[in-house]
Amino acid sequence: MPTLSLLRKVSICALILPLATPVQSAEVATIVVSSVAGGPLDVLGRMLAREATETTGQTIVVENRAGAAGTIAAEAVGRAKPDGNTLLLTLDTVATANPHIYVNSKFKIGESLELVSLLGTFDQVLVVPSKTGIKTPAAFLELAREKPMNYGSAGMGSPGHLMMSALTQDSGIKLDHIPYRSNSAVVNDMYGERLDSGFLTIAGVLGPIKEGLLTPLATSGGKRNPLLPEVPTLAEAKLPGLENFDESFSYLVFTTKGSPPEKIKAWNALLSDIVKRPSTAETLRMLDIQAYESKTVSPEQWVQQRSARWEQIVRDNNIRSDQ
Repeated sequence: MPTLSLLRKVSICALILPLATPVQSAEVATIVVSSVAGGPLDVLGRMLAREATETTGQTIVVENRAGAAGTIAAEAVGRAKPDGNTLLLTLDTVATANPHIYVNSKFKIGESLELVSLLGTFDQVLVVPSKTGIKTPAAFLELAREKPMNYGSAGMGSPGHLMMSALTQDSGIKLDHIPYRSNSAVVNDMYGERLDSGFLTIAGVLGPIKEGLLTPLATSGGKRNPLLPEVPTLAEAKLPGLENFDESFSYLVFTTKGSPPEKIKAWNALLSDIVKRPSTAETLRMLDIQAYESKTVSPEQWVQQRSARWEQIVRDNNIRSDQ
């Protein structure tokens, strides 16, 4: 029978054993990011590459491939050699919304990519130009019922478009959608009062909120966001149709379909470890990336559930592309 001393030694060894490296000697791994350089996805991708390189001692590079709502990057990874050395870092909408919007696309994510990791989730915040004087979700909805109003987003099928479509559908209001190429362009036109509102990524509007240029009315998640703890959730407002409003998005990592299972497992373990490290905590906090810790809903199930939700929103709001 093993002694207590032996058990302690085994336990300590298990704790200090290095993570299995997904990148072998002389191999180069690539993280393809579905955004331009400098954005939140890019910041996250470069942080992951840096930490993974320091852990494995191997070369891990970042490649930016923006465009087509993430499809350009996804297609590139789908065409890569299925050796587990090419990863896609993207928003979940590539898997949860795009298939319902771009119904004629030849690219089918389930046939080309395999999910590696759900790194974390993020909320959005409903904002209006501070000059409007609107302070609450109730006042916003009341005004939207009294006169024509609009909102901006980073384009069709973007998180801001989907989130506001969910809000308008659940509350019964109507807002005109004005698509832009980026959230920063949306914010600029809100400054100029050419836009009435937007449902935007919290990390991207913290500055304008603190400067008093934008007023946050409510956040989208099921609980208050740590970056805006004083701002209530939409569900807290207890408005008709919005009592159970709880919407979020996530950052996902995929690799090429047919990659070795052991490599996918090793990448998952490494990435899961990286997002829990003290060295990455501040970056994740500023990007508003909240750890996904559900013990009842797997990442695959989370993607399936969000896909079902956005399929309904896309269908009911006729959000379609002929591409």
